[in-house]
Amino acid sequence: MSDQDPTIVAGQRLLGVVPGKPAVGDRKELKEEDPVMVWPHLLVRHAVAALVVLFIVLLLGLAFDAPLRAIADPTNTPNPEKAPWYFAALQELLSHFHPLVAGVLVPTAIILGLAALPYIDRNPVISPRARRVARTTFTVFLVVWIALTLVGFAFRGANWGWVWPWQEWHGEL
Repeated sequence: MSDQDPTIVAGQRLLGVVPGKPAVGDRKELKEEDPVMVWPHLLVRHAVAALVVLFIVLLLGLAFDAPLRAIADPTNTPNPEKAPWYFAALQELLSHFHPLVAGVLVPTAIILGLAALPYIDRNPVISPRARRVARTTFTVFLVVWIALTLVGFAFRGANWGWVWPWQEWHGEL
């Protein structure tokens, strides 16, 4: 038994680490500014951050009541029936324009415009300060979309009429 190679077990050879030169290129010397390994350094930090956020959400969920409405009744639609907040801007557009325009043409134009933006602003400098066209276009788009979302979500009342947030109204008018 002692005269056999210890790395061979039952006809199989175990993988071993052999010191030497790499097959291609030179060995890289580690420096202080080199990145660290993902495990455990990065993943442990992400796990701790996720647990902290989960704990904060749990505390908020226990501290504040979030009552549900009554069970959905298909024969009685509440007035106003609002889309979720992420579709409130689209619903606001639908209240002002024809559904083909607000539901198809405007979103398609937004997507195509944002996709074409790198081809329109052809400045080779990557810095945001030098990309004035892209920065301005995206800022205008973001401000308009946030404004439409706020109007559709917070300022619309019965029959999709304008209601100030501090004004009291009772669903059905």
